[in-house]
Amino acid sequence: MERIQQLYSDLSRLGRETEMMDTVIHMLADDLMEATVADGNTRQTVLSRVVDGGFELAELIADRLGLPWAAAWESEPEDDIRSRYRRAHLAFFAAAAHLTSLPEDTVLDYRGLQLRPGEVVPQRVAEVILSHDALGTAWSIEEADPDSVLDALEALIRRLGSTNTVPALVLETEEGDRWDIGTGGQHISGDREEFVQWMAWGDGRALSSSSALPELPRLARWT
Repeated sequence: MERIQQLYSDLSRLGRETEMMDTVIHMLADDLMEATVADGNTRQTVLSRVVDGGFELAELIADRLGLPWAAAWESEPEDDIRSRYRRAHLAFFAAAAHLTSLPEDTVLDYRGLQLRPGEVVPQRVAEVILSHDALGTAWSIEEADPDSVLDALEALIRRLGSTNTVPALVLETEEGDRWDIGTGGQHISGDREEFVQWMAWGDGRALSSSSALPELPRLARWT
C-alpha cells in the first residue's frame, strides 16, 4: 500500500475507534467519571491522559511542518473532558493528515519514544483503544478492529524497547506475528488481545509458556 493510502486507512480506523469511545464517555454520568478504574486512576484521569496525548502529537507535527495552529483546536483545562476529547481528536486528525509531507526517516520525540511518521497514527490508535479498555465499561478490546489491536500491541512493545530492563522474550501470536526481544528469550504464545492484556494490565493468565511469565518493567500505561 502506498504511503498516502496507508495514512488515510489508518486515519479512517482511528476515526472509528475514537467515535466508539466518544459514544461511551458521553453515556457516563459525571459521578461515574470519578470512579476508580485501571491502576487506581479515575476515568477522568484516564481521559485526561489520552486527551493530552492527542494535543501533544498534533503540536509535534504542526511544529515540525510549520502548520498554523487553528484556534478551533484550543482546549482550556476547565472545559468538559468530553469536549476536550473531541477537540483533541480534531487537532490530531488535522495535523496528521500532513504526515506524508515529512520524509519517512523523520524522527518525532514523543514521551520517550522515537516515532517515524508512519508510526504516529498507529500510536494514537493504540492510545485510544488502550484508554477505552482502561475505562472499565462494557466495551472490551475484542471489539476493536483487529488492526487496531495490532497497533496497541506494537505500541506496547515499542514502549518496552525504550528501556534496558526488559527481559529477553520471543512473542508469537495466533494471528502469525512474531517479535524477538533480546536473544534466547522465553517463548510466549497467545492471541493479540491476550498479549495486550498482559503487557498493558499485567494479566497474562490466557497466555501459554513453558515457565512462569516474567515480570515486565513498569511503564507508563498509555504509550
